[in-house]
Amino acid sequence: MWTCLLQVRSDPERVKDLVVRRYRQPVVDFARAQGIPPEDAEDVAQEVFLRVCREEFLGKADRSKGRFRNLLLAVTRHVIASHRRHALAGARDRRREVALGDFDLPAEAPPDAEFDRLWVRNLVGRAMERLRPDPHFAALELQIGGKSYKEIAAALGRSEGDVTNHVHRAKLKLKAEIERLVGEYCTAEEMPEEIGALLRYL
Repeated sequence: MWTCLLQVRSDPERVKDLVVRRYRQPVVDFARAQGIPPEDAEDVAQEVFLRVCREEFLGKADRSKGRFRNLLLAVTRHVIASHRRHALAGARDRRREVALGDFDLPAEAPPDAEFDRLWVRNLVGRAMERLRPDPHFAALELQIGGKSYKEIAAALGRSEGDVTNHVHRAKLKLKAEIERLVGEYCTAEEMPEEIGALLRYL
Protein backbone atom coordinates (compact mmCIF):
# COMPACT_ATOMS: atom_id res chain seq x y z
CA MET A 1 0.00 0.00 0.00
CA TRP A 2 2.83 2.42 0.81
CA THR A 3 4.44 1.60 -2.54
CA CYS A 4 1.11 2.21 -4.25
CA LEU A 5 0.65 5.57 -2.48
CA LEU A 6 4.06 6.74 -3.60
CA GLN A 7 2.96 6.24 -7.23
CA VAL A 8 0.43 9.05 -6.86
CA ARG A 9 2.59 11.40 -8.95
CA SER A 10 2.73 9.08 -11.97
CA ASP A 11 -0.81 7.67 -11.81
CA PRO A 12 -2.92 9.75 -9.38
CA GLU A 13 -6.36 8.53 -10.46
CA ARG A 14 -5.51 4.84 -10.14
CA VAL A 15 -3.95 5.37 -6.70
CA LYS A 16 -6.87 7.42 -5.44
CA ASP A 17 -9.41 4.90 -6.73
CA LEU A 18 -7.57 1.98 -5.12
CA VAL A 19 -7.20 3.66 -1.72
CA VAL A 20 -10.80 4.88 -1.63
CA ARG A 21 -12.25 1.51 -2.65
CA ARG A 22 -10.22 -0.37 -0.04
CA TYR A 23 -10.45 1.93 2.95
CA ARG A 24 -13.44 4.25 2.54
CA GLN A 25 -15.91 2.19 4.58
CA PRO A 26 -14.07 2.17 7.93
CA VAL A 27 -13.56 5.93 7.65
CA VAL A 28 -17.27 6.53 6.92
CA ASP A 29 -18.30 4.19 9.74
CA PHE A 30 -15.91 5.85 12.17
CA ALA A 31 -17.22 9.32 11.30
CA ARG A 32 -20.78 8.13 11.87
CA ALA A 33 -19.76 6.54 15.19
CA GLN A 34 -18.46 9.99 16.20
CA GLY A 35 -21.95 11.44 15.68
CA ILE A 36 -21.45 12.79 12.16
CA PRO A 37 -24.68 12.52 10.08
CA PRO A 38 -24.53 9.96 7.23
CA GLU A 39 -24.33 12.48 4.40
CA ASP A 40 -21.63 14.47 6.19
CA ALA A 41 -19.71 11.26 6.97
CA GLU A 42 -19.37 10.74 3.22
CA ASP A 43 -17.97 14.27 2.92
CA VAL A 44 -15.51 13.56 5.73
CA ALA A 45 -14.32 10.39 3.98
CA GLN A 46 -13.90 12.25 0.70
CA GLU A 47 -11.79 14.93 2.40
CA VAL A 48 -9.69 12.30 4.20
CA PHE A 49 -8.76 10.60 0.96
CA LEU A 50 -8.19 13.86 -0.89
CA ARG A 51 -5.60 14.66 1.77
CA VAL A 52 -4.02 11.20 1.89
CA CYS A 53 -3.56 11.08 -1.88
CA ARG A 54 -1.88 14.48 -2.22
CA GLU A 55 1.74 14.48 -3.33
CA GLU A 56 2.70 17.12 -0.77
CA PHE A 57 1.03 15.14 2.02
CA LEU A 58 2.76 11.93 1.02
CA GLY A 59 6.02 13.84 1.13
CA LYS A 60 5.43 14.21 4.88
CA ALA A 61 4.17 10.68 5.47
CA ASP A 62 6.30 7.57 5.13
CA ARG A 63 6.17 4.01 6.32
CA SER A 64 8.69 4.61 9.09
CA LYS A 65 6.23 6.98 10.82
CA GLY A 66 3.65 4.29 11.49
CA ARG A 67 1.13 1.91 9.99
CA PHE A 68 -1.24 2.97 7.26
CA ARG A 69 -4.19 2.48 9.64
CA ASN A 70 -2.65 5.00 12.04
CA LEU A 71 -2.15 7.47 9.22
CA LEU A 72 -5.82 7.19 8.23
CA LEU A 73 -6.94 7.51 11.84
CA ALA A 74 -4.87 10.66 12.41
CA VAL A 75 -6.15 12.30 9.23
CA THR A 76 -9.75 11.24 9.92
CA ARG A 77 -9.70 12.70 13.43
CA HIS A 78 -8.30 15.95 12.08
CA VAL A 79 -10.93 16.21 9.33
CA ILE A 80 -13.76 15.44 11.78
CA ALA A 81 -12.49 18.16 14.14
CA SER A 82 -12.28 20.60 11.23
CA HIS A 83 -15.79 19.62 10.11
CA ARG A 84 -17.20 20.28 13.58
CA ARG A 85 -15.50 23.67 13.83
CA HIS A 86 -16.98 24.78 10.55
CA ALA A 87 -20.41 23.38 11.41
CA LEU A 88 -20.40 25.31 14.66
CA ALA A 89 -19.39 28.44 12.77
CA GLY A 90 -22.34 27.97 10.41
CA ALA A 91 -20.05 27.58 7.42
CA ARG A 92 -21.19 24.19 6.14
CA ASP A 93 -21.68 25.38 2.57
CA ARG A 94 -18.49 27.38 2.32
CA ARG A 95 -15.93 25.25 4.13
CA ARG A 96 -12.41 26.46 3.59
CA GLU A 97 -9.80 23.81 3.17
CA VAL A 98 -7.35 23.67 6.07
CA ALA A 99 -3.79 24.02 4.81
CA LEU A 100 -1.59 20.97 5.10
CA GLY A 101 0.81 23.03 7.16
CA ASP A 102 -1.88 23.27 9.85
CA PHE A 103 -1.73 19.53 10.40
CA ASP A 104 1.44 17.84 11.59
CA LEU A 105 1.10 14.10 11.14
CA PRO A 106 2.01 12.39 14.42
CA ALA A 107 4.52 9.57 14.42
CA GLU A 108 1.85 7.36 15.97
CA ALA A 109 -1.84 8.20 16.25
CA PRO A 110 -3.34 7.59 19.70
CA PRO A 111 -5.11 4.20 19.72
CA ASP A 112 -8.83 4.11 19.14
CA ALA A 113 -10.69 0.87 19.85
CA GLU A 114 -13.67 1.86 17.70
CA PHE A 115 -11.53 2.60 14.65
CA ASP A 116 -9.61 -0.65 15.16
CA ARG A 117 -12.89 -2.59 15.38
CA LEU A 118 -14.16 -1.00 12.17
CA TRP A 119 -10.79 -1.58 10.52
CA VAL A 120 -10.94 -5.29 11.37
CA ARG A 121 -14.54 -5.57 10.18
CA ASN A 122 -13.46 -4.09 6.87
CA LEU A 123 -10.49 -6.46 6.58
CA VAL A 124 -12.59 -9.53 7.38
CA GLY A 125 -15.36 -8.42 5.01
CA ARG A 126 -12.89 -7.95 2.17
CA ALA A 127 -11.22 -11.29 2.91
CA MET A 128 -14.57 -13.11 3.01
CA GLU A 129 -15.68 -11.50 -0.24
CA ARG A 130 -12.49 -12.70 -1.87
CA LEU A 131 -13.08 -16.25 -0.58
CA ARG A 132 -16.77 -16.44 -1.44
CA PRO A 133 -16.24 -18.41 -4.71
CA ASP A 134 -14.21 -21.03 -2.81
CA PRO A 135 -16.17 -24.31 -2.42
CA HIS A 136 -15.21 -24.56 1.26
CA PHE A 137 -16.46 -21.10 2.11
CA ALA A 138 -20.19 -21.91 2.26
CA ALA A 139 -19.66 -24.14 5.30
CA LEU A 140 -17.70 -21.46 7.14
CA GLU A 141 -20.27 -18.78 6.34
CA LEU A 142 -23.04 -20.96 7.75
CA GLN A 143 -21.00 -21.66 10.87
CA ILE A 144 -20.37 -17.95 11.39
CA GLY A 145 -24.12 -17.52 11.04
CA GLY A 146 -24.63 -19.79 14.06
CA LYS A 147 -25.47 -23.10 12.37
CA SER A 148 -24.33 -26.38 13.92
CA TYR A 149 -22.22 -28.81 11.90
CA LYS A 150 -25.26 -31.08 11.65
CA GLU A 151 -27.39 -28.24 10.26
CA ILE A 152 -24.63 -27.25 7.83
CA ALA A 153 -24.28 -30.83 6.63
CA ALA A 154 -28.01 -31.00 5.96
CA ALA A 155 -28.02 -27.66 4.15
CA LEU A 156 -25.08 -28.54 1.92
CA GLY A 157 -25.88 -32.22 1.40
CA ARG A 158 -22.55 -33.25 2.94
CA SER A 159 -21.46 -35.44 5.83
CA GLU A 160 -20.53 -33.80 9.12
CA GLY A 161 -16.96 -34.99 8.54
CA ASP A 162 -16.89 -33.13 5.23
CA VAL A 163 -18.26 -30.02 6.92
CA THR A 164 -15.56 -30.19 9.61
CA ASN A 165 -12.88 -30.37 6.91
CA HIS A 166 -14.45 -27.57 4.87
CA VAL A 167 -14.69 -25.23 7.86
CA HIS A 168 -11.10 -25.97 8.87
CA ARG A 169 -9.75 -25.31 5.37
CA ALA A 170 -11.86 -22.17 4.96
CA LYS A 171 -10.57 -20.79 8.27
CA LEU A 172 -6.98 -21.35 7.18
CA LYS A 173 -7.67 -19.58 3.88
CA LEU A 174 -9.45 -16.73 5.67
CA LYS A 175 -6.50 -16.31 8.05
CA ALA A 176 -4.06 -16.26 5.11
CA GLU A 177 -6.17 -13.70 3.23
CA ILE A 178 -6.41 -11.42 6.27
CA GLU A 179 -2.64 -11.65 6.71
CA ARG A 180 -2.20 -10.78 3.04
CA LEU A 181 -4.38 -7.69 3.47
CA VAL A 182 -2.49 -6.66 6.60
CA GLY A 183 0.73 -7.16 4.68
CA GLU A 184 -0.33 -4.39 2.31
CA TYR A 185 0.38 -1.81 4.99
CA CYS A 186 2.75 -3.63 7.39
CA THR A 187 6.29 -4.88 7.01
CA ALA A 188 7.05 -8.52 7.76
CA GLU A 189 8.61 -7.39 11.05
CA GLU A 190 5.46 -5.48 12.05
CA MET A 191 3.07 -8.27 11.06
CA PRO A 192 3.04 -10.30 14.34
CA GLU A 193 2.42 -7.21 16.47
CA GLU A 194 -0.31 -5.94 14.13
CA ILE A 195 -2.09 -9.30 13.95
CA GLY A 196 -1.90 -9.54 17.74
CA ALA A 197 -3.41 -6.08 18.11
CA LEU A 198 -6.28 -6.91 15.78
CA LEU A 199 -7.03 -10.40 17.13
CA ARG A 200 -9.05 -9.02 20.06
CA TYR A 201 -11.68 -7.87 17.55
CA LEU A 202 -11.95 -11.19 15.69
